[in-house]
Parts: sequence; C-alpha cells; structure tokens
Amino acid sequence: MNPSRLLESYNLILIRYTGEIWLKSQKVKMRMIHILVNNIKRMLEKKEVAYTKYQITNDATRILFFFKHKDIAKAIRIIKKVFGVYSLSPALRTSNRIKNISDRAIEIGNKILDRNDSFALRVKRSGKHDFTSQDVAKKVGQDVIDNFSELGLSVDLSNPDKKIFIEVRNEFSYLFTDIIETPWEGLPIEYKKKVGVMDVGRQSDLLAGFMLMRRGCEIYPVLFDLKGDIKTKNIWISNWREVFDFTPFSKFTLRIVDLLPILDKLKSKLDKKEYFCALCRIIRFKIFKGLMDDSIRGLEEIQGFTDGLNFNGLNVCTDLIDLESLVFNDLFSDLPVFTPLIGFEEKEISDFLDNISESMSKIEYCTYKPKTQEIDIETVKKIFNTLQLEELIQEAIENVKDMVLS
Repeated sequence: MNPSRLLESYNLILIRYTGEIWLKSQKVKMRMIHILVNNIKRMLEKKEVAYTKYQITNDATRILFFFKHKDIAKAIRIIKKVFGVYSLSPALRTSNRIKNISDRAIEIGNKILDRNDSFALRVKRSGKHDFTSQDVAKKVGQDVIDNFSELGLSVDLSNPDKKIFIEVRNEFSYLFTDIIETPWEGLPIEYKKKVGVMDVGRQSDLLAGFMLMRRGCEIYPVLFDLKGDIKTKNIWISNWREVFDFTPFSKFTLRIVDLLPILDKLKSKLDKKEYFCALCRIIRFKIFKGLMDDSIRGLEEIQGFTDGLNFNGLNVCTDLIDLESLVFNDLFSDLPVFTPLIGFEEKEISDFLDNISESMSKIEYCTYKPKTQEIDIETVKKIFNTLQLEELIQEAIENVKDMVLS
C-alpha cells in the first residue's frame, strides 16, 4: 500500500477474518476469533509494535486494533502475515450519525480527491438504525459533492477514480479507502494442533510445514543434516527464520539431527547402493519416532508429520522413492504423514516460496546421491535390519541440537 494513502486521521486497522471461520458453528467461530485476536497481539508484541487497544465489533464481524498513526504502516505488514486474516483496512472511526459520517468522508475527500475525479461511496450497514445504506450513500455523497464544488466531481458507481468505504456497525462507523487482501487466509494457529516437520534441506519440506501452519497447526521442525557444512546450515536456518515471522511465538525451536555418522557407515557398508535413498528415509522415520518418545524434546504430543513430496523431479531422491518410502512410517508410528504439495506444479511451489520471502535460498543438502536409485519395500526392510545401526541411531537422538530462534 502506498504510504501516502495512510491518512493522518487513521488510527485503527479494521480486520476481516477468513470465510472458513465464518462457516464454523457460532461456538467454534467465536473460539477461533479469540485465538486470532491473541495471535495478532502476540505478533505485534514480538515485533514491538504498540497498539493502544483492541476490540471485536458487537456483531463479531470485524476485529479492530487501534494504534498511534506512526505505527500503522508497520502494523499492516505484520498483520498481513497472520493466518486467519482475509483482509484489512487502515481506517478512522466516528459515530453512526450521518452528519459525523459526512464530516469524516469530507476529511478523507480533502486528501484523496482531485479535480474532475469520479468517485463512489461503498456503504455497508449492520445493526438497527433509522436509515438504510442507500440513505447514507445518498446524503454523504451529496455532502461531498457540495463541499468540493470547485473540483467538478462526478459519481461513477461502476468504475470510479476514487472510492470511500463506509461501514456503519451499530453505534460506530468506519471509513477507509483501501481493502488490503492477504495472500494466505487460512486458519489461526492453535496450540493444540501439533505437527512435526521432517526437513532434509529441501525447500519443499519447509513449504510443506508452512502449509500446515497455514491450516492452523503449530509446527515442530526437525532438520536432518545430511551434509555437515556450516555455511549450508546457516542458510538453512535463515530460511526457517523467514517462516518464524509468520508465527505468534516469541521463540521457535529447530531440532537438528546429525545424520552424517549413520550415512557414512551406510555408504561404506552397503553393497546395494541403489537402495541408499530408501534406507535414508527409513532411518529418518525411526529417529523421528525416537524423538517423539523422548519427552524432553517436546515432540510427544504431535499428531502427524509433514513431508515435501511433490512430482516435479526437483529433489535428490526420485519422486517414486519419495512416494513409496512413505510406507516406512508405518513401521514406527500410526500417525499420518501430510503431503500438502503433492499436487503442486514447480511454479506454484516457487511462487509460494517467493510470497513467504524473497530472501530464502536453495541449498545443496546432500552429497550421498547414488548413481542409480531403486526401491523394493521388503528388500529395504531386510537390509535395514542387518545393518546394525541401532547404536548410531540412538546417539543421533541423544545428540540432537536445539536451535532457538527469537
């Protein structure tokens, strides 16, 4: 939004929640609205943007956050990242008296209307009043034309040069010039919806976790380090820091598992190198289950995992191995594996990542890729059971490093 459109009289942001929340039962809807309000509060506080107060309108259709004018622009950037928000508008508030509405519309018009402009008023009304939305539009519109008679204004309801939006809700009215839609919508993050994220360094793994977060889940990323390179790890963590900006948490923990000792042994001992990728997958599922059983890691309450599986040939492992090896989860857990990117084209994945942040970078996450790759479920299970990796797997679980973002 152009900062020049942030009029000096604006002191609040009017927030609309998503249609998915609207469709819930009244009880669930109100619970989600209050969660959304709390998430907005936490994200503003995390970025040290002060609000003076917040409210839910009497008809529970809008959320209002009040600010000093100087903080409005930064607050908009933050609130746009809150899942569950459909759109927002910097606005001003007045009473439901038509004269007061006219006065504030003229105040806005004084800032935005130019000579020979066409304009339109978009009026909505909720509650009991002795006038209709059309009455407001007719009277306020005429007052604007009369006040700016020297500008030669005209009304154009179809394609106006300028718009002024008016929402009359019970005893208050809200006036604004812009409706800023968010790219995410979704549902507010709830602390009871816990999902683990299995990330080997693919951007699709990070995005899969992000997509579940967009569905209202609190995510627990586990990063399986296949390379051991500090520079690569720093870029990887930096990518996750961009995701952290979309959470209402003051802290965000990444759990980093060093797979190199296991993979080095696998590389030296494995005769059938074509099964390397499938074996790496079964090892990761076993480690994740071990972390879940270790309550110190805080993963014991997760209700599923995410995986960045997609069919675009973008990864070290073939798409077929990525797909078929999901069955190895069943050896250790009865939790579901969510694959939210399974139907996405490469461009869709790229566009989503750019919308999260243009600062994220791809990393070369694996140097173990065999020349050929195969998968046979029973063969892989038999090889895994003969490799005697239990001690190394247990060491990997015990030596997990926590990286706390704040």
